[in-house]
Amino acid sequence: MRSAAVSDLFDAVEALMIRYQALPDAERHQLWSADAERITGEVGRHLSVARARLSSSFVPTPAT
Repeated sequence: MRSAAVSDLFDAVEALMIRYQALPDAERHQLWSADAERITGEVGRHLSVARARLSSSFVPTPAT
């Protein structure tokens, strides 16, 4: 189901945000900078999985 792919994507991004928002303000920006490649890579990976799931479930309908 297409909505499940989107839901899983949002859940993964939310979990990542919660993990990093839980850090004290003084550490948050430093860790974001240090982990920038890992964070964006993780988001990209989840987005890629969601897009693949959407593509595999797409059923084109004829234009009217």
